[in-house]
Amino acid sequence: MFSWVTEYPESIFAFALSLFCLVQAVWLKKDFFSPITVYVFSQSITLGIAYLRLDEAMSDFKPKTWMIWILGMLSFCTGSFLVKLIAKSKRVPCDIAPPSPPRNYNWCLHLVFSFVAFAAFAVGVFGVVQMAGNLLIFTDDPAKWMSKDINYGYYALLVSSGPLSVLLFSVAAFKKFNDDRAVRVVSKFMVLFTITLNLFAYPNRTSLFFSVGFLIILANYMYKRISPVIISIFLVLAVAVFVGISSLRAQYGGSDVQGKAMDVVMKLPYIYVANNYWNLDYAVNSPTDREIHPHTYGIDFFHGIFEYARISGSFRQSFRWDDAFNERIQKVYGFNSVSYLWDVYKDFHMLGVFFLPLLCGMGLTLLYLKLCGPYSPRQVALYSFFIYFVGWWFFTSGYKQGIYCIWGMLVFAVTTACAWKLPKGRLPADTPVSDKVCGELQAEQQVAGER
Repeated sequence: MFSWVTEYPESIFAFALSLFCLVQAVWLKKDFFSPITVYVFSQSITLGIAYLRLDEAMSDFKPKTWMIWILGMLSFCTGSFLVKLIAKSKRVPCDIAPPSPPRNYNWCLHLVFSFVAFAAFAVGVFGVVQMAGNLLIFTDDPAKWMSKDINYGYYALLVSSGPLSVLLFSVAAFKKFNDDRAVRVVSKFMVLFTITLNLFAYPNRTSLFFSVGFLIILANYMYKRISPVIISIFLVLAVAVFVGISSLRAQYGGSDVQGKAMDVVMKLPYIYVANNYWNLDYAVNSPTDREIHPHTYGIDFFHGIFEYARISGSFRQSFRWDDAFNERIQKVYGFNSVSYLWDVYKDFHMLGVFFLPLLCGMGLTLLYLKLCGPYSPRQVALYSFFIYFVGWWFFTSGYKQGIYCIWGMLVFAVTTACAWKLPKGRLPADTPVSDKVCGELQAEQQVAGER
């Protein structure tokens, strides 16, 4: 045991920190999906995995990289802590309230909008089937149809929106939150059907993790508090699913993993996590004789918002900035993902590493406190959406990708439209104000007549 501590001190410390997040959720009966817990747990456990050094590309962080990683965590936690401190000083409830059906929410309209989102996803599935001739999982060579050589055009954008449909249907699928039984039954079926169809049509890890992640977070607030033990089991299952899909995509060199040694089978999931951190270290420590990637001075920060307007793409081409595949800063070809901290750093330098996590911690905690009273579908859906990305930050900065910005706006628009209700007005003659005005007019007319 002591030899492990001396050989893997960073991993031991990171795993201890992530274990603390699980234990305090059990011992103190805290919500595991609170902003601080999700950030610290996801960053710690993934960094601990990376520092196991199962691949030679994972080298020790340089001091600047440690500074960025620690500053991001401290800033996020500080922002969240400050908001909670102010809330407690004003005696605002900070414990999650039990779910209750929202008043004046149109669940039937919500179901209609959910089917609209599903229809867009179904169009994407149709486009994939048109090109491949079948659902990809039933084709002779799924890896071929999931490679970068196949261009599905806008169908790829639509078929990747399956998790949006799952999120919208899931909001209406819980009895404690939705008292419309018919809508609940349909929503439950559509959640399972959408996840299954997404897997069969285009077996993508990211879409599956999104869908299951949204479902778990919503279940935590609208059904029953999810135990950290269950979360640990889901993490183990996630690794198994990762290996299965990687095998299907021929990322092990073939579609059959039987007979392969366990260290070989598990190396790809390790690299999938670790390359985010070795790319971060490689990117922020440019060689003295050249710059790996130029700073964007905040311009590329808005890429996700303007991506489909072609505006941000023009900037990237003109200034030779990386796209979402991070080709310039990938340390090992083909493993090109990187922590969100790199995007923040290249946009705003160290000021961004401090201020963006700070503001995100404050904003998410404000939204989290909304769940400590009777909450609306909009509040719980948006919080589930955003907190998932906080957990996913080791992998990607979602705000840089246009599709995720569209998802956020659609979730806000749908849940707002279903909660909007025209006020029931009364006839002017029936209101006290109108009576008063009429009385004043009659008095003025009487005085004018006497004159």
